Amino acid sequence: MSAMRECSRYELLLSQFELDEEQNITNVKSFERIFNFLYEHTNIYYLGFIKEEILIQYLEYHRTNQFKDIPFLQAVKDVKQFQKYLRNHKQINHHVSIDLSLKNYERWINL
Repeated sequence: MSAMRECSRYELLLSQFELDEEQNITNVKSFERIFNFLYEHTNIYYLGFIKEEILIQYLEYHRTNQFKDIPFLQAVKDVKQFQKYLRNHKQINHHVSIDLSLKNYERWINL
């Protein structure tokens, strides 16, 4: 039963990552990284339920891996691009407000 639930969760989550044919390879890889993180490290079923904390966890995840997979700036770009996707996707239309500017230095110090 658990395997069936995980399979359906995988398919449900994947179905929400609809990319246009116009997306370039960098954007596709970015979405793959976000998707893999969401699937493997959270219990999210719907992108509409994503909160700021989950995006911070994505950055922390890459920090704990010492940014071996991707550099820090790419992880930040992934989050920004994903925020834009959540905001502009008509079926999701979900705003996750997270300040990734240098003005929010406390967040960067804690990260």
